[in-house]
Amino acid sequence: MRISFLGAAREVTGSLYLVETKTTKILVDCGMHQGCNTCDVKNLVDFPFDSKTVDAVLLTHAHLDHCGRIPKLIKAGFKGKIYATAPTMKLATLVMEDAQHIMEDDHKREGTPILYSREDVASAVEQFEIVDYSREVTVGDFVCRPRDAGHIFGSAFWEVRQVDGPSAAFSGDLGNSGSKILRTTAQLSAVDALIIESTYGNRIHEDESTRESKLREILERTIKTKGVLVIPAFAIDRTQQILFELNHLIEKGIVPEIDIYLDSPMAIKATEIMKEYPQYYNKEARALAATGDDLFDFPGLQLTKTRDESKLINEARSPKVIIAGSGMMNGGRIQHHLVRYLSNPNATVLIVGYQAEGTLGRDLHDGKKHVRVLQESVNVKATVTSIGAYSAHADQAKLVKWIEDAEALPKQIYVTHGEEGAAVALATRIKQHLKIDAVAPHVGDSIEV
Repeated sequence: MRISFLGAAREVTGSLYLVETKTTKILVDCGMHQGCNTCDVKNLVDFPFDSKTVDAVLLTHAHLDHCGRIPKLIKAGFKGKIYATAPTMKLATLVMEDAQHIMEDDHKREGTPILYSREDVASAVEQFEIVDYSREVTVGDFVCRPRDAGHIFGSAFWEVRQVDGPSAAFSGDLGNSGSKILRTTAQLSAVDALIIESTYGNRIHEDESTRESKLREILERTIKTKGVLVIPAFAIDRTQQILFELNHLIEKGIVPEIDIYLDSPMAIKATEIMKEYPQYYNKEARALAATGDDLFDFPGLQLTKTRDESKLINEARSPKVIIAGSGMMNGGRIQHHLVRYLSNPNATVLIVGYQAEGTLGRDLHDGKKHVRVLQESVNVKATVTSIGAYSAHADQAKLVKWIEDAEALPKQIYVTHGEEGAAVALATRIKQHLKIDAVAPHVGDSIEV
């Protein structure tokens, strides 16, 4: 079994791994590069393999940096199946359609290239094959099995075994502890090689039990000062985690009712998809849903689907909360709210997710006091704070514990999907704690298992 690291190696986005024998080729993920200055160019570059010869794609989850180049693969001639869980298939369809729509808008406005067409997205959807957790699928020389990754709704890590040969597992993105909606990450089986993410490979999250209390404090301060709370949130999972906790805080009377605007058409659609699959909730969330409680709705919540509805938020009285995408603040409706409120000392921007290098979100997280948003120079006078426990990614401690708790320790470990410092830090920690040789490969490297 030969594995080539063709994306997300010493970088966070653009996940793409080629797994092959002499007669079979599969891809694990086919994601888009995001956030960096050269990402548009990277996305346009031809794949370093013949797409027509790829037999299948194993999709870990529906985030754009994992599924966003699948329609490009279709356009290049891929005819095989795309294996994913049912929620991932639905959510990935939403994500790919949205990405294509943004490309068309950018092309009309700035003349930028369009990576793929609506027809390519439609073809990708037709090639999806739904597979449940722990159900095996055979693709040529490989037997492949998805397991619950606990990262976002429907997310999976994939275990790939060559018939009468070695085995490898691809973590995709692994979930953080303490999700109020998702089940915990499944146990890793005995495999020869592990390819593991390292988004937070050099970080330890704050205690997840404190996140609701911190959100409550920020809400109470916003209400008391008649301020504005702006939450840039990823449309899938992060938004729903926040809605779930707001539902609890408001319906239980822990905080007063306040106008809360969900200003993200994609997040609204993703929430509806999540409601279709309560069997993917954890036990507690399933029990709550069974009582008839809508986990993601509560008094004061307003869904703004159209641009005109979004503009009306500006006229709404304070205090108010605005939840909008994109999560890294490098596009979407959130930028319009940031232009309006970043210079307001009575506003708070709450960061609840990973901010990649080169994004506006990273600049604000790092404390920059002057930023450019929508071609405007803005002085940052708002309070910028974060709650790391909302992260959908496992931290270093959980990543190492997940390996340690496997049925058997892997013989080889390759640390990917993290900035260089995070990847190297996790590899070092694995070597020190588990005494397993772990390396952080570069893009283009190949290994034999």
